[in-house]
Amino acid sequence: MNKLLIISTFLPFYIFSSCEITYDEKIPLFGDLHVHTALSLDAATQGTINRPDDAYRYAMGERISIQPYDENGNALRSSKLSQPLDFMAITDHAELLGEVHLCETSDSVSYNSLTCMVYRNFPKLAYFYMNQRASQSAPLGICGENRELCLEASIEPWQEIINAAEKYNDPKNDCSFTSFIGYEWTGARYSGSNLHRNVIFKNNSVPSKPISFYEATTREDLWDQLNASCTSDCDYVVIPHNSNLSNGLIFEDPELKDYQMISKREPLIEIFQHKGSSECIDENDPYCDFELLSYADFGAKFLGSDDPIPKESFARYALSRGQALKEKNGTNPFKIGFIGSTDTHLAIPGATDEATMPGHGGAGKSLRDKLPKGLPDDIEFNPGGLAVVWAKKNNRDEIFQSLLNKEAYATSGPRYIVRFFAGEDISLNSCNEQDAVIKGYQNGVPMGGTLENITNKPTFFFSAKADANDSNQFISAIQIIKSSFDNGDSVSEIITVHESSDAYDLDLDKCVVNGPMQKNFCGVWRDENHSPNMEASYYLRVISAPTCRWSHQLCMENNNYCEKDQGNIPKFVQERAWTSPIWIEKN
Repeated sequence: MNKLLIISTFLPFYIFSSCEITYDEKIPLFGDLHVHTALSLDAATQGTINRPDDAYRYAMGERISIQPYDENGNALRSSKLSQPLDFMAITDHAELLGEVHLCETSDSVSYNSLTCMVYRNFPKLAYFYMNQRASQSAPLGICGENRELCLEASIEPWQEIINAAEKYNDPKNDCSFTSFIGYEWTGARYSGSNLHRNVIFKNNSVPSKPISFYEATTREDLWDQLNASCTSDCDYVVIPHNSNLSNGLIFEDPELKDYQMISKREPLIEIFQHKGSSECIDENDPYCDFELLSYADFGAKFLGSDDPIPKESFARYALSRGQALKEKNGTNPFKIGFIGSTDTHLAIPGATDEATMPGHGGAGKSLRDKLPKGLPDDIEFNPGGLAVVWAKKNNRDEIFQSLLNKEAYATSGPRYIVRFFAGEDISLNSCNEQDAVIKGYQNGVPMGGTLENITNKPTFFFSAKADANDSNQFISAIQIIKSSFDNGDSVSEIITVHESSDAYDLDLDKCVVNGPMQKNFCGVWRDENHSPNMEASYYLRVISAPTCRWSHQLCMENNNYCEKDQGNIPKFVQERAWTSPIWIEKN
């Protein structure tokens, strides 16, 4: 029988203020790899005027102004992070990058076109029309033959993205901040089924222009064109996001020839962001019902549809499906790690605080002209999440390597610090050993790693620390989610290794939590049910004590507005962290 072997509140973390650390010790770095600025059409038509330079200043701790603006151009709101980020990337949409530039540049050949006049004077209409054309890979007339004008016009904003990343990358030369050059490839299919992916480059060796859905209409085309245009020491990762809105398409079975390429080029997915969770949809797992959207894709959101949401849209399905495909073809194409990010369209990376949720725009509510009487965003959306990596230093090379290795995890916003190791020789006394983390690397693998051909029962060492700067964040439960494939059967199991959910009580009137106030937890668990012929993956899920959801806090101030609009949206949330899985394979 599986059971928790050791528990403790001692946490063997190794955190350093200096960027120089030893080989076995790593630091947790918090970032946002999904950020839109005024260079993106959907952000610009919703009133965002902040550009890449502003987003980087914000990430590093500066206060910036956000829409709406009055008739004199004065902002009615501003925003500031409670803690600066360690790293980030601007990921403006490659699609329409040139079109927006043409319509905003007064001496461009397209400036006085009907399309550009609609863009400047009827932004809501432009938002839907131009985005619809882009999602269908249908060029606009302003782009000329083969989109030559728009491709040429995209060079200047692309260079602005590059220049901003170079300007703010480690500006003090003390490993305090790292920037990455990136963009979003905004593919879609059918009525708006999401195929979106963020492309993050390792360094400043990047293509001369971003490759958009216009040029590459499949993920395979995207990889091929990136490979062809990525020369010298250029390297990249592609990170799918919002699989929850893909109508089951992001994790569709690839061609056999592409199995290895998926593993190499798409090692991670964004499991959580502003537009919901992509972890799971499972009536037998109550924790799956966390920021779970009620529609299957963007088409269903805007056109209305009650089609069921397919399980194939979620990460837990992908983990099981990958194991089944490995059994059949010898390679697992879906060995995916997890990160979170915001997908902000206000150029405010890392703005994940429930208490100060300003909205993030994009597919949500536009605040271009005025502040609404009630909520600043669609009520079903959330403040977004964060990407966390364990890296030796805060620089591009080390963070990028951690992304490739999947030594990364996601949070739904709070800064949880989480460790997860597995091995045959993990000490059962790890929680009481000062060098437990070093031994975890020596005797096993961290999150994102693979154990091959083990002969003993795998042992897992894990620890979690709630956000030290958030007085309402406490650990309520810790679970190991196991997906296994044995004798032709796929099975998912939820192993609760710690739980005190019933001990917490949330005062919804004051938004204050009461209970054991547990900030730290450490444990060791052995899977006694593992068999030599079993292939399995395991990820750790950390659940917080209940806290007030952003919408509830605002609804208390706008009771008449929210009584009719809150619907089935919960008044509280249990924030969480998800580690990248650890895989056990036969060969």
